[in-house]
Amino acid sequence: MVRPIPTEAQNSIKLLLIEGLSYSAIQKMYPNVGLSTLSRYKWKFLGDSTSPKVSMAPKGVQSYLLTLGIEMSLRGIRHVLKSEGFKARRKVKTNFVNATNKRKRFAWAKKYQHYTVDDWRKWGFSDETRINMWGSDGKSYYWTDGATDLLPHQIESHVQGDGGSVLFWGLITAEGPGYGSTITEGNVNTEVYIDILQTSLLDTLEYYGLDRKSFRFQQDNATPHTSVPTKQWFQRQGFSLKSILDWPPQSPDLNPIEHVWNQLKRRLNAYPARATTIAELEARIHQEWYKFTKEDCLKYIDSMPNRIKAVIRSKGGPTRY
Repeated sequence: MVRPIPTEAQNSIKLLLIEGLSYSAIQKMYPNVGLSTLSRYKWKFLGDSTSPKVSMAPKGVQSYLLTLGIEMSLRGIRHVLKSEGFKARRKVKTNFVNATNKRKRFAWAKKYQHYTVDDWRKWGFSDETRINMWGSDGKSYYWTDGATDLLPHQIESHVQGDGGSVLFWGLITAEGPGYGSTITEGNVNTEVYIDILQTSLLDTLEYYGLDRKSFRFQQDNATPHTSVPTKQWFQRQGFSLKSILDWPPQSPDLNPIEHVWNQLKRRLNAYPARATTIAELEARIHQEWYKFTKEDCLKYIDSMPNRIKAVIRSKGGPTRY
């Protein structure tokens, strides 16, 4: 008499088949299960098609199994996933990229795939970032010895809204950080942007002795950056307009300054007390910005070849950067 396979084992085998494991791999886990049984299970639950794309979150797997008439506990699903080497990870936040811009990003990455680190060191990468006076809504933690009275460093006050914010424009080069600009009211329009270029960009080039004809300035495709007056300004100043406008849309992951923003905000959040005025926040931003060194900037700029490879691997889609 053939001994029936326990229900839990049957469900585990079906799940492994859905995940796409080979018969030989499954038989190593269940040596008493024959090929005919595995073939029958596969035909019943997958037909002659390839394995469907199933979310590897236990809930997603459980929902899919229910559509096949298989009831399996979340605990059982987690056990099978772990036994196959799957690990739970926090979802990676990436920039959204639509189909059209995927093609543009892929073409741009292919165009620059042979650039070396030395080539990228001729570029300057710019961007703006907004910094709230009261930071994000994330949880904060502190160390305590169990005392019940709250000390000042154990309290984080909140106000409605963000309490005000500062928009900061910055630039990184292979020589170090450029001059930064803060905008405390409104956003960056064409007039404000040209003023930033006239002061912060040109002063940076002069400070580091960089030739604007050979220096490759990067900016994204925001409207103030590509407006007619802005284009005319670049041309009057002797920049290569064609190279400046050569940047793919929806591509913050290609800009190494994004990692500098992350470090800047970490440093600002490390202050024992939050800034109480916009002027105080401005002062802190500039103080921390100019602490970045040439080595800091090179570390991020030198990651460009790997960023390019990541975009090519994803066929223009978002990457982990």
